Amino acid sequence: MSVYPHPPGGEGTDRRGVLVSFEGISGIGKSHLTRLVAQHLDGPLVVEEFSGRRQRGDLGSRIVSALAEAAGADRFLRGGCPASETLLLLAVQLHTFETIRVPLHTGRTVLEGRSLHSVAVYQAAALHPHDDAAALAQAHALMTEATAWRPAPDVTVLLTDHVDRALARAEQRDGRPIGADERAVHERCARLFEELTAGDSRVRRLDRAAQPDPQAAAGLIADWITTARPLPWPAPALEGVPA
Repeated sequence: MSVYPHPPGGEGTDRRGVLVSFEGISGIGKSHLTRLVAQHLDGPLVVEEFSGRRQRGDLGSRIVSALAEAAGADRFLRGGCPASETLLLLAVQLHTFETIRVPLHTGRTVLEGRSLHSVAVYQAAALHPHDDAAALAQAHALMTEATAWRPAPDVTVLLTDHVDRALARAEQRDGRPIGADERAVHERCARLFEELTAGDSRVRRLDRAAQPDPQAAAGLIADWITTARPLPWPAPALEGVPA
């Protein structure tokens, strides 16, 4: 059963904004590029990636805070119960969509950090730590399940780079080194991102190594967004839905 189906037509669909997600491993530049892209657009709503939402006090941030507490210092929010953690992270993604649905349907572009693809990739890797084929199949299954509850983004920007370069940026940002186990997870997830998104017309890839100028990269991404043609969704009931 699909909670948010995607049939054509429906009240308000002609004014819907574009939903954009930024995906990729840690240190790839998602947050920095999102801020730069926002400067090229007309008043977009920027939703930071869920790891940065812990202080908001809403349902999504409370779930993330509980996961972080259970995981201790683990960067991947691994607390030893990967199936439960996966379902909770999918719930965070559904909560995010419920909070942005009305702005989208009133024509506002929404830039979302770390959306469904990140949950599918990193949780598939956690559920199948030693079997790449099973992890890829699991990632596809998680995307199918997630998009029965909320739509996939209209445009997914997959950022890539040399893994060592991205992780060096992450270490500098966080002020602590990335261990060998963490590095292996990121390397594996970089491959999973590529495999999961292969053939998906809504995914646009940007190689930071080939496009090192952040301003030029932001301009290119903004062009992708402004020329996107989002599929219509049923309009939400505005009463009682957070804007």
